[in-house]
Amino acid sequence: MKCCHNHRLGRLVIADFGAPLFSNIAVVAKAVCYASAAQIDERNSFRYTAAMEWQLAAGLFASNTLAAEYCWRQWERIMHLPRRLAGPIGASRPVLREERTSVRQSGMDDEILLATAV
Repeated sequence: MKCCHNHRLGRLVIADFGAPLFSNIAVVAKAVCYASAAQIDERNSFRYTAAMEWQLAAGLFASNTLAAEYCWRQWERIMHLPRRLAGPIGASRPVLREERTSVRQSGMDDEILLATAV
């Protein structure tokens, strides 16, 4: 007689080990779709859309793979910029902390908002 409990346990083990593998395959497939769309967009003269898709594809591939390197090279070729400038503008700036200070000028109470670097 077969035990249903062991059969379910086997399925759970397969699902537990199979989920990360399936997730990795899905991420790589999405990256390949972005790369393919970038090639099509560049062929149709949508250069900046293609650059955005190359950047998305490079982000989805593992950062130290040849595929990610290829995507970044394509982005650099289209944008004529180094890869380090691909991030958000505010990422390299210091974080600002707000301080409220009361100032008394000519008999009026004003509250000033000061921003100081952390």
